[in-house]
Amino acid sequence: MERTMGTRPAARVRAMVECAMLIAAYMVLSRMKFLQMPQGGSLNPAAGLPLLLVGYRHGLKWSGVSAVAATLLSMLLDGFYAPPAGTVTAFFLCLLLDYFLSSFSIVSAAGINWFLKKKTVLTVGVSVFVSQLLQFLCVFVSGFVLWGTYAPEGMGPVYYSFTYNASYCFPQAILTTAVTVGLFRAAPQLFSRS
Repeated sequence: MERTMGTRPAARVRAMVECAMLIAAYMVLSRMKFLQMPQGGSLNPAAGLPLLLVGYRHGLKWSGVSAVAATLLSMLLDGFYAPPAGTVTAFFLCLLLDYFLSSFSIVSAAGINWFLKKKTVLTVGVSVFVSQLLQFLCVFVSGFVLWGTYAPEGMGPVYYSFTYNASYCFPQAILTTAVTVGLFRAAPQLFSRS
């Protein structure tokens, strides 16, 4: 029976099951918040690691689909926070920056390593840190474009967005990079293409 099934469909089923398990792991890890910010955002280090593993193991197509699925599940379970400016444009910018591009930035590390071909501790560490900085860039831009009205009086929205989002994004970037590098050192086979 295995011969009639062929290797391609079997590999696709395996990839789907593995992606579903990693999305579930992402959902569990994203619920473990060490710090919850008052106006959105939280410090939950290594929550993005399962999505990173999807990208490392199955490439950008699978990681992109997994990022969309994880984002939709998060929005379904956590709810959607609409921006204070109740326009259609602000709504779509919020969806794009705070939810979808933020998730895609996590899996960008796999794309960076895809072009480098050889994975080392340095390339994995740098690519994960860069992906975390891209995620910060998404929420930073969203912060001053959409959420700038929350800035205290006398503080500009750009400065407020930077300090607010950096307070949890930078520690998360450092911790996620450290955990990912540690996992790569302990089990590099988890980062190889399947």
